[in-house]
Amino acid sequence: MNIFFYLVLHIAGLSTMAGTAVVDFFCYQRFWKQYPTGKEKAAVILPLLATFRFLFAGGFLLLLISGIAMVALSHGLFAEQLWFRIKMGVILLLFINGVAIGGRTARKLRKVVEADLAGANAGGGPEKLKGRLRTIQIIQLLLFLTIFVLSAYKFN
Repeated sequence: MNIFFYLVLHIAGLSTMAGTAVVDFFCYQRFWKQYPTGKEKAAVILPLLATFRFLFAGGFLLLLISGIAMVALSHGLFAEQLWFRIKMGVILLLFINGVAIGGRTARKLRKVVEADLAGANAGGGPEKLKGRLRTIQIIQLLLFLTIFVLSAYKFN
C-alpha cells in the first residue's frame, strides 16, 4: 500500500479523536449549565458522552495502526526525527489523560449524578468534579493542539 493512504487514515484517526474531545467539552458545558435547574434533563447527556469514548478509542486505534504502517513503509525514517519522538510522548500523555484520568472521573460523575437523582448523595453533588473534569478536558485540547502543530511543522 501507498504511504499516503495510511497518512489519510492517520489524519482521519487524529481528527476523530480531536473532534470527539471538542464535542465532549461542549456537551459537558451544556451539562453543567443544565444541571442546577433540571437534573433529570442534564443526566440524559451523560450516557451519550459515554458512547463518545468508543469513537475516541476507534480513532486512537486507527491512528496507531496507520502510524505503525507509515513508520514501517518509511523504513523508520520518521522514528528518527525529534518531532516524531515528541509527538509519541504527547500521544501517550493524551491517552493517559483521556482514558485513565478522564474516563475514571467521568465514571465517578455518572455515579454521583445517579446517587444525587436518587436522593442518596451524602458527599455533595457533582459540582465537586466540575473543576477536575474541565481541567482534564482543557489539557486534552491543548495536547491535541500540540500534536497538530508538531505534525504540521515537522522540525528536526
